[in-house]
Amino acid sequence: MGVSKKKSGEIRGDLIPGLPEELAMECLVRVPFEFHSSMKSVCCSWRSLISDRSFNRERRSFGKAESLLCFVQPLNSPSPVNSPMMEGDVNEKKKEEEGESQTQQQQQQQPRVTGTPLYGLSVYNATLDTWHRVAIPERIPLFCECVAIQDAGKVLLIGGWDPETLQPVRDVFVLDFFAGEGSGRRWRRGKPMSAARSFFACAAVGSTKVYVAGGHDDQKNALRSAEVYDVEKDEWSILPPMAEGRDECHGFSTAKDFGFCVLSGYGTETQGQFRSDAEIYDPITNSWSIIENVWPFPDLSPRGRTAAAAESTGGFRGCKLWCFVDSERQSQPRWEIEDDSMKWKVAMETIRLPVTTMTSVFAGSLSGQAVAMIGGGGEESGTMMVKTTAEKNGGKWSHVNTPCSFSSLPFSYSSIFV
Repeated sequence: MGVSKKKSGEIRGDLIPGLPEELAMECLVRVPFEFHSSMKSVCCSWRSLISDRSFNRERRSFGKAESLLCFVQPLNSPSPVNSPMMEGDVNEKKKEEEGESQTQQQQQQQPRVTGTPLYGLSVYNATLDTWHRVAIPERIPLFCECVAIQDAGKVLLIGGWDPETLQPVRDVFVLDFFAGEGSGRRWRRGKPMSAARSFFACAAVGSTKVYVAGGHDDQKNALRSAEVYDVEKDEWSILPPMAEGRDECHGFSTAKDFGFCVLSGYGTETQGQFRSDAEIYDPITNSWSIIENVWPFPDLSPRGRTAAAAESTGGFRGCKLWCFVDSERQSQPRWEIEDDSMKWKVAMETIRLPVTTMTSVFAGSLSGQAVAMIGGGGEESGTMMVKTTAEKNGGKWSHVNTPCSFSSLPFSYSSIFV
């Protein structure tokens, strides 16, 4: 059993009187996540057990953890900032940490923009086939990046645009699924990035860290800068800059090697012309390597068109990715590219989307399945579809019941088991 009495320290007595501990654990891991906060009120032993992150690992090992798809999307209709769906808690140190930056921004007197869309954090529970929207104590930035750290039980919203000035921001919001009272989820402000940025590469690496790189600043200049956030220490560390500025790039973890891959993007003077290469950061050497000829679509952003495939096995070092293309675009079924040192690889596998026109699409992955939100016209407009890739010939796309209020195309997403 993964949850030890020594580790939790507070677990005393029988979890369920009259049942062996192993059998009691099998019962408790089957309780849906929405009831976990209530379970904490039953007794001290349950509270200690459920508050321990290893309980989530037990749920996953028993196959009882619920698979959540969290995505940032524009709201189809105005929604109150505070709602009873989820409790919020904003850390009061926000003003202390960002006071100087906010003062400078006020002095600059950035013009306010009215009528900008509201963005929200939506959650699709693939296990229960349910949807809900997370209540956040304040307006979240437009075009912020959404990233999940599974072992820490946290979802982060990073960067993006201020919804009033439309300027890039340094903001970091942290949602902890396993902490807090009441709903069992709590928001706080994280330490802001060292540089404001939007449309940047972002990925969780390891059990506590999030890497960011590239994007653009308030003058729409493509950025080379990169940094890494430790969610447990609430600290940012500066990384060496990339070789090239990369706006609208996409980020991935190299999994076992704790590296960070930044795919494609474009430079300041070549907006909309997506680069064919990628850069991979090696934390051991604290340096970047370039991999040429990875992205063969100069007219197509990798954002919303690429996703991490199954975890790498064996001695593979690098990223295994899915590349989503419509049925009319010419593409190889698979390709694999190495860097000059032959240390890193990026392997791509094509997945054909269930659209035949230039329909707007945002695609990703969830629990080994391909996921696509279809929009922009046509009979598939405003709906989510999933595809089980493990089946012979790649499986088939199937519809997910998508309420109208959740049908707008996301900007970013992440997935987490709870």
